Amino acid sequence: MTHKINSAGTAAVSTDVFWLPIIECPAGVKVLLLTTHGVAIVGHYADAKDRGFYTHWHPLPKRRGD
Repeated sequence: MTHKINSAGTAAVSTDVFWLPIIECPAGVKVLLLTTHGVAIVGHYADAKDRGFYTHWHPLPKRRGD
């Protein structure tokens, strides 16, 4: 299994995929972003000035067959 339910029973969490450091995030494209408050959003990372609000990122998932 590649995920588990967290202890609060509120989220499915991956066991083999991890957030990437924001310094590696490509600018100007849609990605998953993790805020300093631990909230995940879909958005565009502009540049280094956004590092104060976002801590990590991850590429969007791909559908099978695409």
